[in-house]
Amino acid sequence: MPPGTDLTYSWSQAFADLGQIAPIATLTGFLLFALILDLVLPRSRRSGAVAIAAAVGFAYALGVAVFRWLYGTNGYAYHKFATGDDFALFFEMLFASLGILTVALSHSYLKKRGLLESEFHILIMAAVIGMMVLASATSLVTVFLGLELLSIALYIVCGFARTDFRSQEAAAKYLLVGGFASAFVLYGMALVYGASGTTVLPEIAQRLTSSAGSNPLLLMGILLMGVGFAFKVSAAPFHMWTPDVYQGAPLPVTAFMSVGTKAAAFAMIVRVFEGGLPHLAPEWQTLLAFVAATSMIVGNLMAIVQTSLKRLLAYSGIAQAGYILVGVIAGGQTGLEAVLYYLFVYMFMNFGAFAVLTLLAGPDGDRDSFADLEGLARRNWLLGLGMTVFMLSLAGFPPSVGFFGKLFLFTAGVGAGYTWLVVLAVLMSVVSVFYYVRVLIPIWAPSPRVDGVPASFSSRFAIALSGI
Repeated sequence: MPPGTDLTYSWSQAFADLGQIAPIATLTGFLLFALILDLVLPRSRRSGAVAIAAAVGFAYALGVAVFRWLYGTNGYAYHKFATGDDFALFFEMLFASLGILTVALSHSYLKKRGLLESEFHILIMAAVIGMMVLASATSLVTVFLGLELLSIALYIVCGFARTDFRSQEAAAKYLLVGGFASAFVLYGMALVYGASGTTVLPEIAQRLTSSAGSNPLLLMGILLMGVGFAFKVSAAPFHMWTPDVYQGAPLPVTAFMSVGTKAAAFAMIVRVFEGGLPHLAPEWQTLLAFVAATSMIVGNLMAIVQTSLKRLLAYSGIAQAGYILVGVIAGGQTGLEAVLYYLFVYMFMNFGAFAVLTLLAGPDGDRDSFADLEGLARRNWLLGLGMTVFMLSLAGFPPSVGFFGKLFLFTAGVGAGYTWLVVLAVLMSVVSVFYYVRVLIPIWAPSPRVDGVPASFSSRFAIALSGI
């Protein structure tokens, strides 16, 4: 074959592969552009320019993902290391939307607290790229690459408030626990590779049959990966880091982590277990059922006694992880659709709640006590109404989107034969009503406080979009 033909084929294949990961490539290009702006612009213009570049980058990546969803063709890229299927595109649209909301919310907060805005947005862009890589990964190597890119960026932004001891403590704890979790995941992947002879998930599924469940090497690999994934998704009994990190990290970071990290981790779980280990479903379903039950019990019971709103929402997130795991365990088309729907609505519910707390923060730090919510409905009706909608949705009150999300998850669980787990989930949902409604009492109760709560246009946009 003539040399020119080889070269032409290589370039055409390269462009075809690039098209499968077009949203990731687009956002990576904007990240490089933001780095150049941060390098060459004077300090007075740097923050605004990088913020605009980040917002435009997220919007452009969202547009590319939507275009590929409507008109693109699904396929593998880079020798089955990644894919641009509908599952990946869904999460890429979700993460790009989260990036837009984070940029809109963080602008006034960072200025108020005197934090470096340009570096913050660059790190958030890097974290979102890591999330997108996780969602599109079809190889254990790519999964770990996306996981570490996401984790390293989050380690830094957790400690972004450099003069706040709690922020530095949160970063240190997250770094230590995240390192242990990554080690569990990597060792588990190594064992699965040793048992299957490949790191490509579709090929692992082809090579392993149901009889592979008796392979101790493979079972240990599933156990280690499951433990590492549970750490990343903030599921009990591997949740210990979550309340402390959520409380210490700056509020926009907590808002971003509470939904983005969880969604990316669930995308990773579905890719690895459903896509790579379907023949060993009984083994990993048993492990995840235990984690789901423990998460729902620990998360809801611990949330009842919290006095910090950030810690309350952290334990709420642990319980929510248990609910979502019900859909993952159920599997099939019904379970997957329920998980995707709930992750979509959960992003807006939880991000909106943290967005309200972000606007209550002052120059001296975050304010997340129940007393800080007193008279909020009178002080700023948009924040009061928004927080009410978010809490009722998280509790699952009908006809909120949270109610329908839980209904879909629980229906999938019953259909898959996990009735006992669904009964436990319903009971724990009833328990959760107590602490969600408890948040609303100071908002609507009579209060002598009349001081207003200023909110920038971008912050109001983020809260209104989440509420709608």
